[in-house]
Amino acid sequence: MRCPECHAEAEPGTSACGNCGLLLLAVLPKRRAADFADKRRRSSDHGDESACTFCGGAVPERAIRCRHCGEILNELYYRERAQRIRARVNYASWIAYLFGLAALLVFRPVGLVSIGTGLLLSILYYAIPIEPPATGGTKPGRFGAFLKRQLKIERVAIPIPALRKKKLVFVGTPLLAALIGYSANAFLLQQPVNDILKHNSAFRGMEVSAHYEYWVVPGVVVYDLEKLGFRQTPIDVHTAFLEFAQKMRQRRYSRVELSYRGITKFSIDGNGFRRLGEEYAKRNFDFVLYAFPRLFHAEDHAHAPEPGTSDRDALIEFHRQWYGEDGMTTPVTGR
Repeated sequence: MRCPECHAEAEPGTSACGNCGLLLLAVLPKRRAADFADKRRRSSDHGDESACTFCGGAVPERAIRCRHCGEILNELYYRERAQRIRARVNYASWIAYLFGLAALLVFRPVGLVSIGTGLLLSILYYAIPIEPPATGGTKPGRFGAFLKRQLKIERVAIPIPALRKKKLVFVGTPLLAALIGYSANAFLLQQPVNDILKHNSAFRGMEVSAHYEYWVVPGVVVYDLEKLGFRQTPIDVHTAFLEFAQKMRQRRYSRVELSYRGITKFSIDGNGFRRLGEEYAKRNFDFVLYAFPRLFHAEDHAHAPEPGTSDRDALIEFHRQWYGEDGMTTPVTGR
């Protein structure tokens, strides 16, 4: 009979072609092994015959598989296969690491999951066997030598995808990270603020933008007062921020910044912001009103209350410096 792959003559009853390694039987041999890649198949092999190390049958010296038992005879087969698989795993791990670092700046849980996936792929890289499985006729080697071979870093060829796929990776990854960042800002910060402004008629006409610093730093929240209506009073602005602090008191932030139309005026550390929310939830109005200005640090465009200023005057001065110096907000501050 002839091999349908390489058209070489094969003896009747053989389970695999000794020339190209193609399995010839519909029933798999007693020990199944993966087929060779096309680059390892040869068009002709007329070398001298030698004995198969598994069944003792006569096979050509350069045969890939034994034509009697179907076993792999090339000792480099498993190493070459391991190199191909390791190259793909290595490539996937680097993609996971890079995407994780990008997502870490935008949405920390997604970044941590992606970096964890890259770590698991790196562990899988060393778990891929590079030696043929032990047989009954061979003595098992020492575990230390096996571990040393397994953990050895090899130079592997990383299969770079085609140009279209490469563009998809390098363009799609930043776009996906930007989409995750926008979603994190919209659902975790802006949506709670919109709910607060919507469910209280006293806040009608007020517009507030809540987002992470530079839209990508998850530890810093910017509470930006963008617009005030003629109906709002300082107590309305104050209450809206306290409602936001109450809703976000369970989350951990390093700093919260108060801004007006993109200009940062004051900042408060995460512990003080969380305490404001907790005290407001307890209806401790003396604290959330009169101790409020003392918890904030003035930035470049504002200054702290002078020593000796009463709590009421400090609160009025705080609101004046936050947004009251703008001519559009004169009705709000009562000037």
